[in-house]
Parts: sequence; structure tokens; C-alpha cells
Amino acid sequence: MNEIRISVTLSLDEAHPEDAYIDFNLSVDGQFLHEPNVYVDPVDLVTSSTMSGEFFIYTCDCGDPSCLGIDDGVVVSHAADTVKWRLRNPISWPAEESMPDWTHDAEFVFPREQYVQQIAQALDHAKRLARGFAVTGTLWAGPDLSIEGLMALEMPNQGGFYAADPDEQVVH
Repeated sequence: MNEIRISVTLSLDEAHPEDAYIDFNLSVDGQFLHEPNVYVDPVDLVTSSTMSGEFFIYTCDCGDPSCLGIDDGVVVSHAADTVKWRLRNPISWPAEESMPDWTHDAEFVFPREQYVQQIAQALDHAKRLARGFAVTGTLWAGPDLSIEGLMALEMPNQGGFYAADPDEQVVH
């Protein structure tokens, strides 16, 4: 099994020090999967904690993943004790360039409890940072996400109904 870790940082904008941004930092087995200019979308990340499907967990800071050549989202499938990710590597690539020869699909399997716990802790940390830090300018909460939207974002209930699909994925 793989290990997911999510931390949240608050940084000042170098060009505009009165502004700050909250950044979700996601690693798998100690490695970041994306380039520094790619952002984690908190809404899709939180939604993926209980839902199966394709999520644009990685995106541009404007919220449009295609800006960075992200054409495919992370395909998330849930089983009783695991969460599986399938995604293209590299996650982003300039749209005007051909994909490199080394492009491949990657798959990661996380313990479900750890996956949900990491997302819940990161969301809580982001909200604490937003509440506890006053900036004179703008506080950026995430791609296409206001501070009010971040504060309203909640972890979905962990219950629900599961049904296996033909590809041995679990959907609910």
C-alpha cells in the first residue's frame, strides 16, 4: 500500500507581500507527484474522500486544469478498506507540446482510514490558518475558492452505500 500525506501551508506572495495564499501539499510515499505550479483543489480532494469518480485534484491556480495541460483527472475508486488512485504521469504537460515518451499511467492504493484522516486534518488546518492569520491584502484559499467557500467546506459523511462495478472498483 501507498502512504498519502497532506500538509497545508500559508505563504506570503513574493510580488505582493500584503497578499497570502493557502496551499495544500500532497505527497505519496514521500514524493510530490506534481510540478510546483500545479495546485491541489481542496473541493475535489474533500469530495474524493467518500466518492468514486474522476476528480481534478490537481489543477491550475485559476481552477481550470487545462491551463496547465491537465487533461485527465485522478480516477478515484473506493473499496471497503482502500482508496485507489489512477492518474497520468506526468500530471501536467504544456498543451502545445507532445507528451514525452515516458508518459505512463500510475496507480496508488491507500488505506481508506489514513486517506480520509489526512484529508480531514488538512481541511481543519486550512480553516485554522484562514481564521488565525490576518492579511492586509487578499488571502487566496485555493483554485476558484473563496475564504467563505473554504470555511463552508465540510467532510462528507463516511457512511453510504457501496456497489462494485465490473472493473472491480467500488462506487457509491
